[in-house]
Amino acid sequence: MPERIGYRELSVKHPSVIIIGSGISGLTAAYELQKAEFQVTVLEAGTRVGGAMYSQVEDEWIAEIGPNSILETHEKIKTLIHELEITEEVIYPGNMSSNRFVIKNHKLLPLPMSPISFFTSGLFSLNSKLNLLREPFISKWDNHKEESLADFVRRRLGQNFLDYAVNPFIAGVYAGNPESLSVKYALPKLYGLEQKYSSLIKGQIKKAREPAVHGEIPRNSAKMFSFKNGLKTLPETIANKLQQKVQFDSQIKSIEKKGEEWSVRYKHKGDDQILQSSVIIYAGTAHQLSKLPIKNTNLTFAEDIIHPPVAVLSLGYHRNQVKHHLNGFGMLIPEVEKMNILGALFMSSLFKGRTPQDHVLLTVFLGGTRQPHMALQSEEQRLISTEKDLSTLLGINSAPSFIFHRQWEKAIPQYGIGFGEIKSTFHRLEKANPGLYFTGNYREGISVSDTILHALKTAEIIKSNYKSKLI
Repeated sequence: MPERIGYRELSVKHPSVIIIGSGISGLTAAYELQKAEFQVTVLEAGTRVGGAMYSQVEDEWIAEIGPNSILETHEKIKTLIHELEITEEVIYPGNMSSNRFVIKNHKLLPLPMSPISFFTSGLFSLNSKLNLLREPFISKWDNHKEESLADFVRRRLGQNFLDYAVNPFIAGVYAGNPESLSVKYALPKLYGLEQKYSSLIKGQIKKAREPAVHGEIPRNSAKMFSFKNGLKTLPETIANKLQQKVQFDSQIKSIEKKGEEWSVRYKHKGDDQILQSSVIIYAGTAHQLSKLPIKNTNLTFAEDIIHPPVAVLSLGYHRNQVKHHLNGFGMLIPEVEKMNILGALFMSSLFKGRTPQDHVLLTVFLGGTRQPHMALQSEEQRLISTEKDLSTLLGINSAPSFIFHRQWEKAIPQYGIGFGEIKSTFHRLEKANPGLYFTGNYREGISVSDTILHALKTAEIIKSNYKSKLI
């Protein structure tokens, strides 16, 4: 209701927000702010929404070019799906997803999921198993400097555990190398166990007894999900819910603070445009950030965030072409095995409806910080390298009936040693430039769920700051 003052009517007008980038972080922030009656404009340089979250649909095949699933790590994610009215589109994996394979001596061995299976597994040496027994008695890191994930694991669990558990895991999540990642920022929960409980094992036991932080769902019990028509369902649904449609083909030319307002000049479909806004959210990629033309603002620090190249191959086969049962989530390959690929997901075993009848679908990854040159090969050479490993590991000796390539020259941001200073720089920038915010997978986690949660957090901060100005 307008507020009456004398004979004049004054209506409280919510500030406008310009969001640069229509990936899942930008769209999530836009949706949340729109609910709070902010006037939202999303500018996208490309021709579609979703960024890396996109599903390629060809005939009866559904291939993901980026992330392949989402984890329900917080009630807010479940709430978002419910509000968007796409709960009926959600699909969960079958029981086989609990099986995870790691390669040793070019054979698929199940990753142990319990203490008993760990001690009976052929994946780890006797020394590794003994190291686990002494882990509770190892002193915690004194925290005077950032420690690499590799040094952290060697110190607490030994080299063999690093080689056959952590190294392949990091290749699958970050396409990265534990030697260069910061344990404090790349795996903050693991780091926190040592800092709080002085032991990973004691920490896991004690933490399980503690009440969960409000809304949080532990990762070991969080459900994984996708959608019937692929992950692109989420960004496309959010975009359709926005009152003002995303402006595609929008190239940012300059951003300047004028008084309390931001002025954004951009070229939209060849025409020069200017927008004024109280708030700007940069929701693009970190590797493009240094080129963002904000007057009197140096963003070159973002160039220190490494993004290794990664190639994604989606390969479909008739079921009888694959000797392995594919009875699991997928397989990860340790660096010490010296193979061409980083690993593969058994997508047709995870989610139904990804293939024609009697066919299977694999999603294979190459490159990363381990072998960046593998991702930069030609499509033909990448396929040859991949087929060589799939023949050895899964007994596939026939040509695929479905092939889809996606090459990312700059893929996943690496939370390397020194990432703490990068995080601090973002905080200083936002504090020094009221109304300017940054959100994306380079802030508080690289997973889809982490990215969504940070976008929601950013929107909450903006709403809170606006309310404080009204008081």
